[in-house]
Amino acid sequence: MKKQSLLTLAIAGSIFLLHSCAFTPCTTMSANLGLVNSHIVGESDSWGPAFGAQAGIAAELPFNCDFPLTAWAGTNITMQGASGDEDWGGGLETGTTRTWNLNIPLTARYPFGNGFYAEAGIQPGFMLSAKDHHDGDAYDVKDWFKTFDLGIPLGVGYNFENNFGLNFRVVPGITNINAGEYESSTDRNLVVVLGGTYTLTGKKQLGQ
Repeated sequence: MKKQSLLTLAIAGSIFLLHSCAFTPCTTMSANLGLVNSHIVGESDSWGPAFGAQAGIAAELPFNCDFPLTAWAGTNITMQGASGDEDWGGGLETGTTRTWNLNIPLTARYPFGNGFYAEAGIQPGFMLSAKDHHDGDAYDVKDWFKTFDLGIPLGVGYNFENNFGLNFRVVPGITNINAGEYESSTDRNLVVVLGGTYTLTGKKQLGQ
């Protein structure tokens, strides 16, 4: 029921934007690098935070409409995961589960002026690999998790006049990431990113 409600809201929002705005081609590209603090939250209580990194690009899709909004479509590779305790036969041991994810954030950005902006959207993601690290060894645990993940990116940022910028984004997951024998419990990703950006402003096409 929740998924149906979210899908209905997304479709209604898309219809509203398409009805009220004249779409124009992409004119701006942005590259980003960030530090990641990731968590796995939900019914499992043994997970702790883990640090990672993110790199990606995004393209601005401006709209000519009554609202000062721009749409952004991006892609990034994120090293995320969580720390946790696992019993390998000799008692509880603390290790880190690392996952590499390909994410596709689709966001709407609202500028406040003076370089500040806020953004929100939707982010499909795909897990590329997952390994559990402890005592210097790594074990493939991709079967623990589902490949597809869906998150809601929420962020704020600031663009300097020299094309550099700062961005803070929180991406709470809304889908259960557990698979296999762990699917009976519900856990979700929670990713926090503090990043730097560099924006290249393109030229509008003739006639725009």
